[in-house]
Amino acid sequence: MRASRALVRLILALVAGAVLVLTGPGAAQATTGADIPAPTEGGISATVKFYGAVVPQPYNPDPNAAFGDRKCQLIYHDYSPTPGCGGFSLSVVLHNVRNQPGYLAGLSSTGGYFTASADTERTFGCMTSDGAFDHSTSVVVRTHQQPLSAVYYAPDSNYILSQFHKYTDDYGPGFFVNFEAVQVSCPEGMTATQYGLKVTDVNVSIDDANVFGTTTWSTPGPFYA
Repeated sequence: MRASRALVRLILALVAGAVLVLTGPGAAQATTGADIPAPTEGGISATVKFYGAVVPQPYNPDPNAAFGDRKCQLIYHDYSPTPGCGGFSLSVVLHNVRNQPGYLAGLSSTGGYFTASADTERTFGCMTSDGAFDHSTSVVVRTHQQPLSAVYYAPDSNYILSQFHKYTDDYGPGFFVNFEAVQVSCPEGMTATQYGLKVTDVNVSIDDANVFGTTTWSTPGPFYA
C-alpha cells in the first residue's frame, strides 16, 4: 500500500541500556555559548557552551549497536554523542569561585553534585531521492527538561574545587545527551532523516552550602544544530 507523505509515523523506541549521544555522518558540530550572570551580587557566574552536536542524516539508528555508523550504545568511558542516535554536549565554566567566603575559608564541598536539564526539539522527516527535505513529512519530537548525563566525575563539586585549588583557570561541570532512538517511516523512494535540533531553557543546578550555595544558572538559548 502506498504511504502518504503527510502520514509519516514517528514512534519513540526506548533504547535499552546506556544513554545515547551523537557524533558522525551528518554531524552539525555547532558551537555556541551564553554568559549567565551571578544570581546575587558578588556570587558565582557561569559560561555555558553548547557544542559537538550530531544530527544524523540519513537517520538509521541501531539501538543495540556499540560500534559503526549506526551506533547508539555507549561503551566504557564513552561520553560523547553517537552517530546513530544523535545528541550534544554542554560544558559549564564557573567564575568568581575563589572569592566566595567558603572557598576563602578553605571549606570543602558538602558533597553536592551539579545537575543539568534542557528542553529539546528534534525535527524528523523524509528526504527525496535528490537529497531535498520534504517539509510535508516533518514531525517534531519534544522533551521537557530532559536530564543531561554527566561527563565522568566532572560534575562532582569536590572535584571541581580541587581543580580551582590546583590551577589558576576557572572550571565547571560537563554534560552530554544521548537521545533515545526514534523510528521514522517514510514512503517508498524516500529516506528518513533528522532535519534539525533545537535546545532551549538550559538549567544547571547545585546544592552545596559551603561554597557554591543552592544555585541554578539558567539560559533560554536557543542553541541550534
